[in-house]
Amino acid sequence: MQEDFPFQGACIRGEFPGRNVAMKGLAIRVGNDASMLFDTELLRMAAGWTGGYITTRGVAFDGQHGVHPSIVGDQKFGTTALPGWADTRGEFADPRPEPFGPLPDDQAHWDGLYANGMDVVLAYTVRGTKIYEQPSSVANGGQIGFVRTFKTDKVRNDLLMRVCEAEGATGTARNNITHMTAPDGKLTVVGAVALPKGAGLEVMGGRVALRLPKSAPAGTFKLVIWNGSVANLAKFPGLLEGTPAIVDFAKGGPAHWPQEVVTKGVLESSKTPDGAYVTDLLTPPLDNPWKRRVRFSGLDFFSDGKRAALCTWDGDIWTVSGIDDKLENLKWRRFASGMYETLGLKIVNDVIYTSGRDQITRYYDLNKDGEADYYENLCNLYTSTEGFHEFVFDLQTDKDGNFYFAKAGPVNPGGSGFQRIAANAGTLMKVSRDGKKLEVVATGFRAPNGIGVSPTGQLTTGDNQGTWVPTDPLNWIRPGGFYGVVDTAHRDPVPEFKPPLMWFAYREYDNSTGGQVWVTSDRWGPFKDDLLHTSYGKCALYLIMKQEIGDLMQGGAMKFPVRFSSSAMRPRFNPRDGQLYVAGLQGWQTEAARITGLDRVRYTGRPVYMARDLKVDKAGVHITFTQPLDPKEAVDPQNYSGKRWNYRRTANYGSDEYSVATPERKGRDTLDITAAKVSPDGKTVTLAIDDLRPANVQIIRFNLKAKDGTPVNSEIQHTIHAIP
Repeated sequence: MQEDFPFQGACIRGEFPGRNVAMKGLAIRVGNDASMLFDTELLRMAAGWTGGYITTRGVAFDGQHGVHPSIVGDQKFGTTALPGWADTRGEFADPRPEPFGPLPDDQAHWDGLYANGMDVVLAYTVRGTKIYEQPSSVANGGQIGFVRTFKTDKVRNDLLMRVCEAEGATGTARNNITHMTAPDGKLTVVGAVALPKGAGLEVMGGRVALRLPKSAPAGTFKLVIWNGSVANLAKFPGLLEGTPAIVDFAKGGPAHWPQEVVTKGVLESSKTPDGAYVTDLLTPPLDNPWKRRVRFSGLDFFSDGKRAALCTWDGDIWTVSGIDDKLENLKWRRFASGMYETLGLKIVNDVIYTSGRDQITRYYDLNKDGEADYYENLCNLYTSTEGFHEFVFDLQTDKDGNFYFAKAGPVNPGGSGFQRIAANAGTLMKVSRDGKKLEVVATGFRAPNGIGVSPTGQLTTGDNQGTWVPTDPLNWIRPGGFYGVVDTAHRDPVPEFKPPLMWFAYREYDNSTGGQVWVTSDRWGPFKDDLLHTSYGKCALYLIMKQEIGDLMQGGAMKFPVRFSSSAMRPRFNPRDGQLYVAGLQGWQTEAARITGLDRVRYTGRPVYMARDLKVDKAGVHITFTQPLDPKEAVDPQNYSGKRWNYRRTANYGSDEYSVATPERKGRDTLDITAAKVSPDGKTVTLAIDDLRPANVQIIRFNLKAKDGTPVNSEIQHTIHAIP
């Protein structure tokens, strides 16, 4: 846990009062070995404590399942998990249909935060009044006061805020100082300095509240919260000294990480047998001055194509420049930090956006020093629970500027079944370009680590084997569709399940999916307008072949035989060079050799020798290649072989493999390929297969030569839903 940055976002638990969990929390360092926890959904200061920060327990920290960070040290004050600001009736009742997600906008809205050196300024709006709050601390005679300094616009409505609570406490309020005595004799004292006229502190049972009257003028004031023994009460007045002041946050603050990390790339770290594609390694900044762990989880390019931004699962953003043909001088800068499991990144008009478990964030570099100063909440309308597995995956846009991302279901520790299902768990979501509208596009997902959006707006997702998911699918999304996981259907009755474009062979092809991307130019070889899919688990890149039959989509996958430096998870084409870049990390089940990687898959201009299309009909399986084949080789059935099998979709974790011909028998069927015929242009082979029928997985291997003698030895895997 970094000590030189002021905040960290996570689901964070306090010790009291009650079940004090901030689902979308910010642990803020406030100096004097003190910290505060702010809940960005309920806009409450959930806790203040001394003597430590937060634990590093949790899947994104130390890999543990089923846990989240909690505060470390001696908690001094707290508030229950209810709205921090009262509604129009002056009540703190929770208006949400479930205890997840933000408060209604007309009550309170989280706007974002400013990071200014080791200071944080929280920005939010309460019933029309803009409020900036800077948490800090003050020390006097060994006693620590927690300071909340507020800068408000003119107050538009009567406002009431919860300051702190102590169960069973009794108290008094006088001259804007409150005293509460808990049953154990400990005192909690709150003092206010420079309140506007008509404002005041009140004791309401075991709660201290701040009241701001309508039409109170814009101004700056502070509250100081202290907890301790009666013996130290005399030191409290010293904690109130000083005029309230808030850091000049609007102009941006000093750089946290001014140093560049320079690395040199490696050209041709792998290549396809035909030499048409090579991978180039963009060496990550693993050796950096801050000893920050680097696990790339999102990628996009600035408009010049020479620079890119990458987010990490640990909540950082890095920028890199020097992306050219040679990759000899890659310059890395840290741009932002502290975010809650950022697993997607998109650049729009050279502005960086990320998706995290808490929100879609838009970043502003106010003073142009290469680092973010303002972390704006573009949209936090989706829910997040304590479920450790409730990741928010990827971030893409369509031609109209709408954002898309997928949200995992709250899988139980161990992987089977689910914890509490909140409103948006296991869904694919769309957010309007202004962030004000959220809609669910499709439901029924388990762990869709990656999506794709075509130039025409066609959506795709992967998913990962588990409950109701027999093996990894590639889903062709139709709005309103249900994609298999009954627990996250969010509809009763559960809609009809539409099978995916294809099921991947779990052992050979994909045991943990990544994202998809469409080839949009001729600069990446002969695959313009085709779909590519990445496998996080198998660290692989596939060409996806599609066949539409009525309202069904089916198809297959052909592997590009290149090697990635880590997993293949987030693919993106560079607008300058037209080449494919793939980022990945090592975090859960994967064959990745390194903790992270960024690779360029570069087309060399040489001829491509591989399958590029596949169709099925009653005549057989038609496989089209990029080059004409040797006709003698192509028509020999002995040059082809294959297997097929089915899976069973149940509430159990995954599925065994089952015979297609004998459904009750476990195992695979061997294909009987009886004849092969080649088209007049030499590029398409039609394979006649005895007992051809629908199958979840069918693999066809071929050992051929092109017309010019180049070997074409590979295999293709596909799914057959229907045979027209």
